[in-house]
Amino acid sequence: MTDLIDIVFPDLLGLLHGKTVPVHRIDHPTHYAVTCMVQGLDLNFLETEGYSTSAGFPDMEARIDTETMRPWLDGRQTAMAYLYRTDGHPLPFDSRRQLKALADRWEAAGYTPVSGYEMEFFLLQQLSPMTRLPVPDHRVYGVGTGADPSGTLEEIGRAAEHAKLQLEGMNSEFTPSQVEASLHYQPVLAAADGVLLFRELTRSVARSRGIDTTFMPRPFEDAVGNGMHVNLSLCTEDGDNAFHDASDPHQLSDLARFFMAGLLHHHCALAALAGPTVNSYKRLCPGLLSGYWANWGYDNRITSVRVPGQRGPSTRVEHRVADGSASPHLLTAALLAAGLHGVEEKLPLPDPQVGDADAAPNTDRHTPHSLAESLDALAADDVLFDLLDKELLGAFIELKRQENDRWLRSVTDWEQREYGRVY
Repeated sequence: MTDLIDIVFPDLLGLLHGKTVPVHRIDHPTHYAVTCMVQGLDLNFLETEGYSTSAGFPDMEARIDTETMRPWLDGRQTAMAYLYRTDGHPLPFDSRRQLKALADRWEAAGYTPVSGYEMEFFLLQQLSPMTRLPVPDHRVYGVGTGADPSGTLEEIGRAAEHAKLQLEGMNSEFTPSQVEASLHYQPVLAAADGVLLFRELTRSVARSRGIDTTFMPRPFEDAVGNGMHVNLSLCTEDGDNAFHDASDPHQLSDLARFFMAGLLHHHCALAALAGPTVNSYKRLCPGLLSGYWANWGYDNRITSVRVPGQRGPSTRVEHRVADGSASPHLLTAALLAAGLHGVEEKLPLPDPQVGDADAAPNTDRHTPHSLAESLDALAADDVLFDLLDKELLGAFIELKRQENDRWLRSVTDWEQREYGRVY
């Protein structure tokens, strides 16, 4: 092991940033001070009061969260950080702190929220042009060459174990070269950190072996997209699962029902955080098992909110809307906020969806059909704005609106192929 450590933190888009510093300097936050700015995918800066150009790009401090130190790649260590202004005040644009704030609200009510994530991604022969890795022996739930003839998945698994990311398992999905990986449930902040680090680790390991990966929502039009299912439950102070009620015919507590009602109530607004790219809405469609309709069901994968069949300590609510581009911290914070609203207001839960929701949905509510519509729904959701940091949500919405504007102005290969030859 080297004497270096990566001090990292997520931005509002769920991407990892930070600095590599000598281990003996981890208690000197000014050593890895970075400019206090909000940056979009196009490397342009969002002009928000107190940030970026208008403020002269002031410094901020990334202060290590020592409880998150873990072994990392190439003999280094890594650790997450909280963000502060140089005067010691917390930085509002800190998605980890936002998630912790929601977890603390649940703790104050007597519950510890825990989460586990299922992530899908494609193994790529090359990134540009994007080409899937050939898998001649592909089978669903395949392992070994039935999932990945390059052996990269095995290396990802070993690296994840070395990094203590609590990997439950990996297997091939329905489409050749697509893989699902599951991380074990744990308190929500640690769990979201694990997702961020797993995505980073996966790409690093793959590239070291001459291939690539993508968690992009729907990278190929002839294949299903990459989901990120969030499994949530609440633990009591005694360590019991608060979503389980042995006396209920379905062994599901009222708390769980109110929580799900909150998720469904905010279904359209949550889509902006669950599907935060223009590409997300090519996955959020009927027929793709992606969480399109605002419904729930018992062990029904054609619903947006699913209650898996396990009960007792394993009772949980699975939110199936999100894709691989979602920020695990912001999304989970929003899900906890929506669930909290449902519990505090005792919102009514509609009847469960039985059978194929796409053929006969029991609701006419569904996710918006574009990123622009989802952002409008989030901007209009006063409850989520009250429960989450207004400045953070406002910056997220503005970043994504700029991203959507770039999409509207772009000329695609499809347009050139479709129209260039005849007009």
